[in-house]
Amino acid sequence: MRSSLTAKTLLAVGLTVAVVIAIYTYFVIRVQSTWWHERTLAQNALTTSLVHEYMQDVMLSGRHSEAQRFLVDLKNSHEIVHGRIIDAGGRVVFSDNPPEVGLTTLQTPPTLFTGDHILHSTRDERGQRLAVTMRPVRNDAKCEKCHGKDEAYLGAIVLEKSMAPAEAAIAENRNLLIVYGGVIFVLVSIVLWVLIVRFVTQPVSELLYRMRRVQGGDLTVRVRPAGLDEINELARGFDSMVDSLADAQRELEASHEKQIQQASKLATIGELAAGIAHEIRNPLAGISAAVDVLSEFSDSTGQYAEVVREIHQQIARLNSTLRSLLDFARPREPEIVPCDVCELMGPMLTLVRPDAQKHHIQIIENCSHNLPPICVDGQQVQQAVLNVLLNAIQAMPDGGTLTVSAAQIEWPPLEGPPLAADKKAGREILKPRLAVRLAIRDTGVGIPSEYMERIFSPFFTTKHRGTGLGLSITRTIVEKHGGNIFVTSEPGKGTEFVMEFLVCKEDMCEVKCKDTARPRPAGTDEAPATRLKKRG
Repeated sequence: MRSSLTAKTLLAVGLTVAVVIAIYTYFVIRVQSTWWHERTLAQNALTTSLVHEYMQDVMLSGRHSEAQRFLVDLKNSHEIVHGRIIDAGGRVVFSDNPPEVGLTTLQTPPTLFTGDHILHSTRDERGQRLAVTMRPVRNDAKCEKCHGKDEAYLGAIVLEKSMAPAEAAIAENRNLLIVYGGVIFVLVSIVLWVLIVRFVTQPVSELLYRMRRVQGGDLTVRVRPAGLDEINELARGFDSMVDSLADAQRELEASHEKQIQQASKLATIGELAAGIAHEIRNPLAGISAAVDVLSEFSDSTGQYAEVVREIHQQIARLNSTLRSLLDFARPREPEIVPCDVCELMGPMLTLVRPDAQKHHIQIIENCSHNLPPICVDGQQVQQAVLNVLLNAIQAMPDGGTLTVSAAQIEWPPLEGPPLAADKKAGREILKPRLAVRLAIRDTGVGIPSEYMERIFSPFFTTKHRGTGLGLSITRTIVEKHGGNIFVTSEPGKGTEFVMEFLVCKEDMCEVKCKDTARPRPAGTDEAPATRLKKRG
């Protein structure tokens, strides 16, 4: 990746420099070509003017024979390919090539004899480029004695000069410019390469190296940048990120250590609780039997009847606590069968309704009986629902509203449709399944925010009585069924517990758990039936 970054940067900058040099070279060559052409034409014009002055002097002095010889000498000394003097009709009068005299007629532009201006043009002859210059010769007063006054122009001087020297100079300059451009490109590329490697590639490579060390688990790596450019800003961000990761790792390790210690404690407590429960239940059964025998000899309205009832109630409370401890220490595996949510929830509402009425709590049930069945252990789910219902009633000592609802949802919920890119990349796309969401909401005192993270912890309770195992066992039951449980609460306004269970697949649609036995609540002071009997 490092070489790729350098190569890409050099390629982009090199192409830019090459294009700039090429455009500059092109325009310089164009300017020089134009200059050489104009220079050749200017030399031709100057030579034509000199020829005009010389020929005028020769003709006026009567040395006509020198005109022919002068053109021949001019051809040999000034790179003149052809030198001619023509009359107004275009017929050659004097030429550097004597056979042309009187026999060759040149085509002249119609504007040649309309002023004193010099005309320039070019033509090709046997692969050679020639610059053609024509200068008109006016019939002035000195010439009238020989040529008369009838014609305004006596003829024209026509010189043709080879463009080969100019083109050779242009080609030489073009080649030099190309060589210079190549040298400049190489030098600029070397300088850019050094600068990119020094100020971009090396810092990025160092950052990547340290990033890989962090990726390998070394959180002691730091860059410590000193500059103020973007790469140093990135390095500072990297250091800040590593600092945050190091802090998070320390917190995670501390939390993990606490969780390990807590798990070890809970395992020890579970084993201890199971042993204590077994040791206590046998004597407790004997005490209960003895109380039953004593109650047979006591009148139900006698002085000991109230004592006997109180002993029975305390024995029932101890049995409930022992069963909760055993459920927490050695939970049994659920027996999964299709169940109807409303059928499971109905008996639990009936069980808690007397207690709710006593505290002036209104129960609102919103359960649609056309919900698909869920695959659960009916007795365990009833136990989980009962634990939450009892907590909700205890949270409303001065009355309120208890709302129980069930609805069908997609689980897990999706935020949007699967992307085609995911399918193309071969990534696994989780298809949502149907689930039933069971929500129990109360309008009670709510749960303080500092307790929210601990409400599912074993043995955590804010009540004066109870084991603090109810919600812990509830969460264990829901999670063992592959479901989800979460709680939202606002102090002073109420709490909502939500449990979600997957719907049975199509091959398990028959409902089989309508006659589920009544469960007992976990972690309560006494069984619901005992509590209702006590109130009665």
